[in-house]
Amino acid sequence: MKTIILVQHTESEHHINGHIGAWQDWQLTRRGREQAFRIGEWLKAAGCDGTWEMYVSPQIRTRQTAEEINRTLGLNPVVREELREVNAGEGNGKTREWYRAHEAPRGSGFDPDYRPFPDAESDRELWNRLFPFYQDMMASSAERILVVSHGTTLSFLQSMLTGQSVEDRGRFRFNGCSGSVSRFTVEDSGKVTAAFVNQSVI
Repeated sequence: MKTIILVQHTESEHHINGHIGAWQDWQLTRRGREQAFRIGEWLKAAGCDGTWEMYVSPQIRTRQTAEEINRTLGLNPVVREELREVNAGEGNGKTREWYRAHEAPRGSGFDPDYRPFPDAESDRELWNRLFPFYQDMMASSAERILVVSHGTTLSFLQSMLTGQSVEDRGRFRFNGCSGSVSRFTVEDSGKVTAAFVNQSVI
C-alpha cells in the first residue's frame, strides 16, 4: 500500500502582489516560509519521517517550501521537472489585470486544448507532461511519498489519483489554496482512498 501526501507551496510573492504565478520564479514571503515550517512540524506529528520519498517542482517557491519542511523532516528532495506549474506563456508573471485583458476568449464548453495565449500550455499538454511522473510514482517501490508542487499541477495529479481523464476535468476538479495538504492511500488492489483533500493544517 502507498501513502501519498501532496503539499501546495505556501504563500508566495505573487499571492500578494497581484501577479500571475505560473512559470515566473516568485519567492516565498516571510509568512510563507513560516507556514512551510509549521507544515513540516504537522507532517512529522502525522507520521512523516526519514523513510518518506520527497518530490518537488524545480521552481523557487516550491523548493523553498520543501527547504522549510525539511528543517523538521530532513528529507532529500528529488526535483522533477514535470511538477512545474502550468505554463501561462506570455501571461507568465504578468499582472492579473493584464492577463484578464489579453487572454484568448473561452468557448461555452470545456476545451482541454484551450490556451489563453498561443505559447501557453493547454490542459491536455499539462496532463501529458505530468502523467509520466504519475506513472513513475505509482510503479515505484516507495510506499510513502510526499509531493510539493503548485495548485494547478496538484489538481491534475489529484484527478489522476482518483481515476479521472483530462476530459473529466470539464465537470469535476479539485481546487486548493496555498499551503493546503492532501492525503491519499493506494491499496495493492488499486483502490484509492482520500483521507482529506486540500485541507489547511496550520
